[in-house]
Amino acid sequence: MTPIFIDISQVTSKSLKDKAYLSSFPEYYELDSVTENSLWHNNQNVLDHVIAVYAGLETVLEFTDLEIDQKNVLEKYLSEVIGNQTRQNTLKIATLLHDIAKTDVLVKRPDGTAGCPGHDLIAAGRVKNFAERFDLESKAESYVERIVRYHGFISEILNLMIANQDKEKYFRIFNETVGDIAIELTLLMHADLLGCDLEKGDKKGYDDRITLLEWTLKTLLKEAK
Repeated sequence: MTPIFIDISQVTSKSLKDKAYLSSFPEYYELDSVTENSLWHNNQNVLDHVIAVYAGLETVLEFTDLEIDQKNVLEKYLSEVIGNQTRQNTLKIATLLHDIAKTDVLVKRPDGTAGCPGHDLIAAGRVKNFAERFDLESKAESYVERIVRYHGFISEILNLMIANQDKEKYFRIFNETVGDIAIELTLLMHADLLGCDLEKGDKKGYDDRITLLEWTLKTLLKEAK
C-alpha cells in the first residue's frame, strides 16, 4: 500500500479549512469534536482554533514587525535543514500537530469552563505516528516532537515574565531549557495567540504577551547572527 504523504509546503490555512486533507489527515478534523471554554478559548472549537493558529503562523511568517536585517537573519535561520526538512517546515508540521491530543484530554469543570491539561506532552508522544505522513526522518521527527512538547512551556514563561516583572531572568531560563528550538517556540506562541480568544477577554494580557514575544524574538535573532 502506498503510504499517505502530505507535502507541508502545500498546506495552507485555506486548504485546511476546505478540508483538503480529510482523508489523509483525519485526526486533525476529529478536533471538531472538542470545545474548550476559558479566557483563552471562549467556547472555541479546537478545530477552528488550530486552523486559526495555522493562519496566524502564515501572518507571523510575513515578518512585517521586523527590520530588514532581522528579517534576513530569520529567513536564513528558517531555511536551515534539520534532517531532511527545513526549520520552517518542521515548525509548520509542529503547528499542525501541537494540539492533536486534545480529543483525549478534555476536562469539563463544574463552573462551566473546559480545558485540555497535558495535551502538549501527549501530543509530543504522538508525533512519531505522523512521521511517515509528513516525510520526517528521525532528526526532523525529534525536532518536531520537541517543539510540540514545549509549546505550552513558553506560555508559562510569559506568565512568569509578567507576574515577576523580570523578562531577562525568564528569557535566560527559557533559552537554557529549550535550546535550539527557542525561535520556533516564540513564533508558534505568537501564532497561537492570534488563533485564540485572549485578545477579546483580556486585551492587556494579550498585548503584554505580544510585546514580550516580539522582544524575545528580537533578542534571539541578535544571538543568531
